Amino acid sequence: MRRYYCISGFIALLVFMTGCMTFSGDKLAELEPIKPLLSPIIETTVSPEYQYDIDVMQVVTRNKDGRMVNDRVIKMLWQDKGYISDSNYVELGNFTGNADYNLTLSGRHSVDSSTAMQIISGLTLMLIPYTVDQEYDLIYTLENVKTGRTYTAKAYETEAMVGWLLFFPALPFSMLGSMHAIEHLSEHIYQDFVRQGAFAPDSGSENNSH
Repeated sequence: MRRYYCISGFIALLVFMTGCMTFSGDKLAELEPIKPLLSPIIETTVSPEYQYDIDVMQVVTRNKDGRMVNDRVIKMLWQDKGYISDSNYVELGNFTGNADYNLTLSGRHSVDSSTAMQIISGLTLMLIPYTVDQEYDLIYTLENVKTGRTYTAKAYETEAMVGWLLFFPALPFSMLGSMHAIEHLSEHIYQDFVRQGAFAPDSGSENNSH
């Protein structure tokens, strides 16, 4: 959780320095967290089918972006809520067999923005706003290591960032939209797995129950 706040604080600082505000989409309803029956250990990886589409300068690889998505959507929020006790990344095909569940990310994360508008906004000292739109079309495949049973959960949400001079005073609220979008994805994916019977005492993870 400390790492989550550090990352969020760093992002918020960057947002403040550039006068930005984030807004969550409304594709997913807000769900209340549920009480977990187990807090298993999971290992995560990124499928080669995962797509990272970005119209602005790409500074991270497809696999790195997938790992960052997993950290935000799965590791940080699921651990904070007690849904899992630990989460470790492994290279594709290198699951150790020591976790209770293996989780693989596929789907797509796209980032769309007009480079021309960003340049114009910069030249006008952000008097003219610019936008960065993101889409998360995520597919997760969960495997119970003990039983071999697999589950699939999908979630789609959008997020928008607006860079504008008038947003400079909005530091305390600048990342709320982004955080809400990620929370929507995280909770829907977890509860979808639970509805399918994953993370239950009779699903092969009794050794890690509370």
